[in-house]
Amino acid sequence: MIALLTRNAMLPSSMFDFNASQDGRFGWFLLTWHPEDDVILEEIQIQIKMDIRNSALGQTSQVEIESWLKSYFSEFHWKLHAIFRKTNLKEKGISLFLGVFFDNELYIVEFGRMLCGMCAKDSIQEVGRSWINFHVKSLDEMTLLGMSESDIAVKPKRFLLPEKHRLIVLPSTFTEKLLMQNIDCGMIETIMQSVFDDTNGSYFILDAKPKQVAKRRPRLRRFQISALVIIIITLLAILYMQFGNRWLESTGKKIKLLLSSKSTLTVEQIPQYLNIQSENIKRQLQKIERYANQPARDIKLTETWQTDLNFLITAAPSFDYKNIYITSDDKLLAFDKNTKKLEWQKAFDADIKGVTVIRGNLIVFLDNQEVVSLKNGNAIAWRRPFMDRFPARQSLTPLEISSDNDPRINGSILIVPAEKGIYIYDVNSGASLSEVSFEKRLQFLSKYDEYNNCFYAVVADGIHCISLDILN
Repeated sequence: MIALLTRNAMLPSSMFDFNASQDGRFGWFLLTWHPEDDVILEEIQIQIKMDIRNSALGQTSQVEIESWLKSYFSEFHWKLHAIFRKTNLKEKGISLFLGVFFDNELYIVEFGRMLCGMCAKDSIQEVGRSWINFHVKSLDEMTLLGMSESDIAVKPKRFLLPEKHRLIVLPSTFTEKLLMQNIDCGMIETIMQSVFDDTNGSYFILDAKPKQVAKRRPRLRRFQISALVIIIITLLAILYMQFGNRWLESTGKKIKLLLSSKSTLTVEQIPQYLNIQSENIKRQLQKIERYANQPARDIKLTETWQTDLNFLITAAPSFDYKNIYITSDDKLLAFDKNTKKLEWQKAFDADIKGVTVIRGNLIVFLDNQEVVSLKNGNAIAWRRPFMDRFPARQSLTPLEISSDNDPRINGSILIVPAEKGIYIYDVNSGASLSEVSFEKRLQFLSKYDEYNNCFYAVVADGIHCISLDILN
């Protein structure tokens, strides 16, 4: 596995770049250098960097890499030649090194003054071009990339970097300084830093590390997996029964109410849809009851919130999953359950005798023997005459709540509204379970809100939300 140990390069005279895969088995390293210190070199070297990164180098296989390096740099030479001709640089070419590795196998190309060597123990072995007397070569012999006015020969070099060996890449102008030092492969980083104290120096060192053998994770045996699954199921069952408050059943009921309020089924489809859904819910509840059938231990009525209104309420409140609908003579007002803000209001031709919600539609019964259906808020979907008179408003009637209305309840409970309070009794035993009292007279009591688990009581000219708290 090849890794970058250290590097040094600074624009505009030199530039370093590299890229590697996540597993560390493929990558490339790029180093450029120029003896001058002109600002134009910064633009040229950034252009080289971007061209290499945007090339097909990352998608080239090991079988094709040598031919790709030859064809790419043969064409790239002419591109740089055109760029350098437009500059005032003395040397109209650049030194470049590119190394591509697959595992520990390297493929390199060297242009200009760039040289590389392999360091092991206390010596440096030349790789690629020879270091000896390289400083006496002419510019043409050094093959600066972009300088020649003719095609250049690109000769990739292939070699293996053994484990515990290091590859050093640097310009030839600094090789003599390096060879004058007492080479110690273990101290090569410190040596290179002392040699390249000049900011114009550029180099990098690669280190060949042993492959890391992935530790094999111990496998769990079959009986260990079975025991772990049983323990997890037991703990979840205990937590569910102790703190869950029959959350699964309650959530299933609320989801059904939410979906039914938004359904767009036709009248002919409603019976079939309800039969399918009810049978499915019954089967699921029967399964759940076998494992989580614990009766309610405590039932309590709690006043959650109270809002006073500045008008007379003339019928029991109705509701859906989002709004509460209040009747005042011939007006119907919709209030948001959460914010208590007025969403909309609508006036009719006659007083309202009652309002009911059926699958998201508001059905309004008027005192002039008309039935009006509202859809999507206060828009009238249809209105029909009714031949007989509607019965008088019923303000307070007892209600039954069973497990079909609230899955937290086993059996049934009886809700009895009185003049100044609400009382709960167990249907089977007649035991008193809870009660709530009001200072003023109770005028109307809504049906049970199965989504929010509460009632809406009209006391004098205000609305009181009475929650049904059940501890399981």
